[in-house]
Amino acid sequence: MHEGAIVSSLFQIALEIKEKEKLKNISLIKVTMGKFHQIVPEVMEMHFNIMKKEYKGFEDAELEMEEKDLIISCPNCGKKTKLTEPLFICPECGSIETDIIQGNELYIASMEGYRDQEIKET
Repeated sequence: MHEGAIVSSLFQIALEIKEKEKLKNISLIKVTMGKFHQIVPEVMEMHFNIMKKEYKGFEDAELEMEEKDLIISCPNCGKKTKLTEPLFICPECGSIETDIIQGNELYIASMEGYRDQEIKET
């Protein structure tokens, strides 16, 4: 299960963003991931919920995942194909000279959080 390693890296990157933007707490992390990575969303979320308790300011964070289909392009015939299996062969001409044009992504798309807020008593 590589999801644990991915979530650990995700938190390292998110922590850098949190510090750079001077955020106190993070409420949401949106991740875009391609099907090429074969990530199981339920396992990713489980690791996220376990690990978020280890990082100050992430304890209440939620994870939102967007999965991108795996799409290849064939330079031989020009056909673009959505794959359901990681077999990188053009179904039109049989070429193995294909390029991945979508589905290899893995990044933090956005984060939501807040900075220190002054609380006024009334």
